[in-house]
Amino acid sequence: MIVPVFLPHLGCRDRCIYCNQITITDLRSSSTKAAIEASLGTVQGKVEIGLFGGNIFGLDASDLTRLFTLFDPYKDKITGFRISTKPIPLKEDIIEILKERVVSIIELGIPSFNDSILHFINRHHTSEDLRTAFYKLKSEGFQVALQVMVGLPGETMEDIKEIVQNLLQLVPHYLRIYPLVVLKETPLADMYRDGLFTPLDFEEAVTRALYIYLSAIRHNIPVVKMGLTENEIIKERVIAGHYHPAFGYMVKAWAFYLALSAQIRDASIEEGIVSVTLNNRDVPHLIGYKRSNITRFAGTGISITWKTGEMEEGSFLITHGNKTMEGTIFDALSMIPMQGS
Repeated sequence: MIVPVFLPHLGCRDRCIYCNQITITDLRSSSTKAAIEASLGTVQGKVEIGLFGGNIFGLDASDLTRLFTLFDPYKDKITGFRISTKPIPLKEDIIEILKERVVSIIELGIPSFNDSILHFINRHHTSEDLRTAFYKLKSEGFQVALQVMVGLPGETMEDIKEIVQNLLQLVPHYLRIYPLVVLKETPLADMYRDGLFTPLDFEEAVTRALYIYLSAIRHNIPVVKMGLTENEIIKERVIAGHYHPAFGYMVKAWAFYLALSAQIRDASIEEGIVSVTLNNRDVPHLIGYKRSNITRFAGTGISITWKTGEMEEGSFLITHGNKTMEGTIFDALSMIPMQGS
């Protein structure tokens, strides 16, 4: 079991233009101890702690030691830690403390592999800094995961393709995919208000996330999460962008819609009943959020019916008259335009 502990802006020397976690963690404050108590006080059994929301590498050694000391009252419950952080600054003394405290997984945030975008959003590191940190941490025995984003200012499909190319080269332990959200009281909110930034439309954001998702799982890189939860964001502060509590489900449903569309296109089916046989767990993805997939097909003259069978997740059979075709969610990739902004 993983127990998340959110430490807003901890160790962040600079803030990204989209970031507003409201409070700043003070390791000497009673509120930090209270947050840890709230997370661990009633937990039964052994747990792993996930430290999220800041930049652990931005702490100095004494503050990092102090942070871990705050967990000592619960040490009998804790089997180890995982952390999320920027890839800089990478310091040997910090790495040694992480080893001593049984940190097993380090999630590195890399919103984009385009250095111009990284500079624009005030990340203060480059894609090469990420690669350096990734290989260094792996050589030190850590499992290294990545967090990427879609919908950043100036982003194109070429940038999404570059994310995928780097994922396939690095092969992270797992992946998280986040859509950009515009929060109140951030530089990005000012840009949005002044007409200097317009978010992608929602379908395009879902499509870009889908391209990364399918490319990753096709090469056996697990995607453990897509979208933001209310633990990570206060939804009342969202003024634009792509926050939706069912974002990950919508991405998977869009995969089914596009994959079926590809098969229907290739079979030259223009109207009528199309029967889909699929794994029971994929039925919600076939139907879509609020039956959106069924409705969208109906608008083109296609009536979708389904039944469950002994199919691998992500695979399906479609039948139309005397035609039967096999497909998988990866067929969706042929429907994603790879050019344009």
